[in-house]
This record gives sequence, structure tokens and C-alpha cells, in this order.
Amino acid sequence: MSKITEIELNLQHDSDDIDYSSLPILDEKDYQFRIKSLLQLASSQDYTHLIIYGDREHYSNIHFLTGYDPRFEEALLILSLEQEPTLIVGNEGLDYSAIIPFNLQKVLFQSFSLVGQPRGKSKSLREIYQSAGIQKNSRIGIIGWKYFIPIECTNPSKIFEIPYYLVQELINLVNCENLKNASDLMIHPDYGVRVSLDVKELIYHEISGTKASRKVLQTLQNLQVGESEIDASRHLAIDGDPMSTHPNINFGLENVLPGLKSPTYHKRLELGEIINICMGYRRALVARTGLYVRKKEEVPLKMKGILENFYAPYFQALCNWYEALHIGASGDQVFQAVKKSIGDFKEFGIGLNPGHLTHTEEWTNSIFFQGSNHQVKSGMALQCDIIAFPGEPYGGVHIEDGLFVADEATREIIRTQYPDSWKRIEHRRQIMKEILGIDIADEVMPTSDIQAMLFPYMGNTKIVLSKI
Repeated sequence: MSKITEIELNLQHDSDDIDYSSLPILDEKDYQFRIKSLLQLASSQDYTHLIIYGDREHYSNIHFLTGYDPRFEEALLILSLEQEPTLIVGNEGLDYSAIIPFNLQKVLFQSFSLVGQPRGKSKSLREIYQSAGIQKNSRIGIIGWKYFIPIECTNPSKIFEIPYYLVQELINLVNCENLKNASDLMIHPDYGVRVSLDVKELIYHEISGTKASRKVLQTLQNLQVGESEIDASRHLAIDGDPMSTHPNINFGLENVLPGLKSPTYHKRLELGEIINICMGYRRALVARTGLYVRKKEEVPLKMKGILENFYAPYFQALCNWYEALHIGASGDQVFQAVKKSIGDFKEFGIGLNPGHLTHTEEWTNSIFFQGSNHQVKSGMALQCDIIAFPGEPYGGVHIEDGLFVADEATREIIRTQYPDSWKRIEHRRQIMKEILGIDIADEVMPTSDIQAMLFPYMGNTKIVLSKI
């Protein structure tokens, strides 16, 4: 194991260096290409139609294909090779669907609207299905937000995670054996159409990662002992960009341990306790969990040795994760690289995968598990996400940042067409290699301004761990 040391790093950034006018615009050509790619994949698996469900929480598939994200209501997108796409929406979704930058059939289905809103002006669900060309012998792939594997159920292809009434009406219309769960077409790590992303999507990941990381750093640098969690959350200065998760600002192990807790009004920051700061925009989440002190002398007596016994092996595991990441690497190779540093996951307090795929939702899928043969591919957007909570005496630590993987041709497009993003990526790569001592591959594109930085004293962001 490399020697882990503390080094001083003066973190500065220009909060105004994001030129939003240069952001790529997703247009009709992009969405039509995505729909065509999905339909080609569906056809290869003998589907005649795809029915894609979305709601406020599970918006990513429809959003990826149309730019439309269900907000208050539910929605269905029906695709086939024979007819133009059909988008089924509720009362408020009908007007909002004007944001879609291409023509498609829009159908009002008022049962998708909120309870108590007007009803009676729309066709029945059966009539809508039939108008979209669905009949008895149609072969339907149903896409919700997850697929299943044999250890979960007897017949995974026949388990549907979308609302029952939508499936029931299909059963009344189509031979039941012709209905299958097809969510894998979107998110399977080997062939899902949302796994290897185009350059425009990757640039949005870079922008989101830049913003999220700066919000987290800004919050850490402005925390004050005695302020409440809700007061501290104001340091995030959240703007109008949609978020993928609720922001987490938590003080004290009792508030940090639940993992997903929103800031409270009553818990106030104390010196020497575990804290958590987490901010997620669509396409990027950045999180930091650790001990809030400003220098080594403030580490509580019961936590003496936290750097040597806990942070050092964790940081080494973090470095191993990044250094094992390259195009063609298997998920198991990265998993084993992490395990090499920390040993038994359970004993070290790790209960989830050490990383995952990400997109507009925070967690799309994961290839990082023991025995995984799924390979890292160009265009993958990933989260390094190693959550360790072994309990007393050290509490926990969590360093989470996003990145994407880009082959040489993709990197050249970014360098020439999106020079601002490229400049930020190159600067982060330089810090990781020359200051943190992490030997990342050429294809690893960091999107966080604090990528892989472990602050051993969370009250002092000038001190980070390094292998140099």
C-alpha cells in the first residue's frame, strides 16, 4: 500500500467560468436518432411495440427520448416501427409537452391527471392503445425503470414495475405471453441505449458536475459551528436547474446514518462530529462525509487514529478504483481493486456497490460488483461512490464524485468543440495525477472540481490526502 500523507491544496475556482450560451442543444435530430436506435434494438428482440412509462420520479427514459419529463403527472410513450411515436399525457402534461422539439402524436388521457381534476374528455386507455396500432398479436416490451434477474423472481420477463391498471388493459387486449419487461433495452450495461452517451450528453454531465461540486465545496468552506442544518443548506445557493436527489446536509452521526435525510431546523453543528454534505443535479451528484474539525489537534480522543486506521485505507481504495478504471476493464476488476485496500466490505462498513452508472437519475445501473463481467465502455457516465460506515469509533466516510469515460475520438470532439469543458477536465486530471497521486487512464474524464479529494479535517478544505 502506498504511503498516504496530508498535503496542502489551495482550492480556488472561478464561479463564473461556465458559459451557458455554449451549452449544446438537444434537437429533433438527436431525439429521432435515439428513438431509431431503441426501435432497432427492440426489433432485434422481436418486439412490435414499446410502451415506456414515466412519472415525476421515473422520468429519465421518456426524457432521454423526447426531452419531456413528467412532472405532476404520469405519462406513456408508445413506439413502433409502423407509426409515429405516441405520447399519452394528462391535463397539465398536454401543455407542457410543447417543449418536445419534434412532431409526435399527443393524446390526452385525463386519468393521468391529478385527482379531482376534470375528467371525461379523453378516450379510454383501450382505445388509445388500439389507435397506436396495438392488437391481439402485438409483441409488447414494457419499459418502466428497472428489470429483474432470476434470484428475485420466478419469471423476470413477466414482472412489471409500472402501475397495474396500465398492464391490465394491455392484458385485456394482447395475448399475455406477448408482454415482457423490456427495461433492459434502456439501462442494461452491455447494450442499453442510455449507457453509452453521446458527446452532447457528456457535456451536460461536465456542467452538472462542475456546479454540484462547487456547491458542496462552497458549503464546506462556509460552515459555522452553531448553525443549524437548515441554515447551512443556504450555502448551497441552489439555482433553478432540476435536481436528481434531495440535498443532504446533516450534522452528527444520528442524522448522518439514515443517509437520505433532509436538513433539520434544530440540529446545530458541533466541533468533532461526523457531518454529511450532498448535492445532486441531474447528471451529477457530489457528496462528502467525514469528521468536522479544523486541525488534527481537534480530533476527539475516541477517534484518535482515524487517519491511519480508517481514512488511509479508504483513500487507497478510492485511488485503486480510479486507477483500475479504463475502457475494457470489467466491473469485477474495479471491485477487486477496492477490496484489495479495505478487505472485507462488511467489516469496513460498505453495504452497496463501490460505484455505479448515472444519468439524469442519480443511479441508472451498476457494473461494480463481485464477479461482474460487464465492461467499462466509452460514453459511460459513472459515479465513484464508496460509502463506508463501520460505526464506532470512526463513524463513517463517503467521497462521491462523477466522471465519464471517453475514447480518443470522443476526447478530440470535446477538445475542439467544447474547449471550456475540456480545460476544466484537464485541470482536474492534472490535480488528480500530480497532487493526489492517482494515476488515471487517458479516458477518465473527471467532472468534479473536488474529484477524489478526502478532507481529513472537514472544517479545513486546504488539507487533502495524497499518495505523493
